[in-house]
Amino acid sequence: MKRYSFLPIAAVVIGLMVLTGCNRAGKEKKGTTSDGKEASVEVEVFDAVKVKDQIVEIIRNAPKPEETANLLNEAGASYIFELTLPDDDVEKMLSSTQKAIGLGMYGFDIKYASVYKRGDVVVSLKNNLNRLYAELGVQEDLSFAKKYTERIDQNKTNTDSLDFLVTQWANDFSQFMQTSDHAGVYALSSIGANVEALYVLSQMTMLARDNTKLLDLMNNQNDRVKTLKSLLEIMSGDENVKPYYAAIEPVINFFSERTTLNEADLNTIVPLIEKARGSFVQ
Repeated sequence: MKRYSFLPIAAVVIGLMVLTGCNRAGKEKKGTTSDGKEASVEVEVFDAVKVKDQIVEIIRNAPKPEETANLLNEAGASYIFELTLPDDDVEKMLSSTQKAIGLGMYGFDIKYASVYKRGDVVVSLKNNLNRLYAELGVQEDLSFAKKYTERIDQNKTNTDSLDFLVTQWANDFSQFMQTSDHAGVYALSSIGANVEALYVLSQMTMLARDNTKLLDLMNNQNDRVKTLKSLLEIMSGDENVKPYYAAIEPVINFFSERTTLNEADLNTIVPLIEKARGSFVQ
């Protein structure tokens, strides 16, 4: 049997990898050939910074997740604390992917609480956000967040001020992320916030006695779902993100197959959103 040297093949593979995938960076993987020689080949590693412009453009043109909290309040829906992510779920966020997604989920929840003047919940959630900043290694870059958390503590009984502070904090976070090197964190946190917004809205629509206005809101979520799809398509270049794309894909498909959701559709879509959201914090 004719034996082929691994080294020439490796050279071809490396050449191909350099030419393909502008969204990826190289990482050397070492090994041993069949004849005992050491060799290395460059494998593909996803680099979100290289697709930062796409990420920023998608998020900039998308509906803001926190706007959903305002619309829920305007629709006359009551605040349901049990729908928000429990404080201790932050302990389940072990990987950097989970932490970045969790940043967005808790980010939506803190806005939801502030709109409904739940200062006690706002104070609690801001601790989780600061913890995730630290664990993701972005605390120093997001040092401006400190002034907001300090002012939240000082104004915890002034609910109007709390909502203003939370809104400004979210705006400053978004503005900073658009020019930072944390494109991956920005994309994943946006994914988390949008999933949480869909979850809270869908649950409240299902639970409400008169859900006419909330069902109208559910029928206005196509752009949000398209945003999720676009961001997940980009970020699924990271192997750690692919399972989350698979989890939310049934929701994306459901919305894409319908122009209008009716009352009966809630029995299908609400469990799909709940399952997808649950997979993010397992």
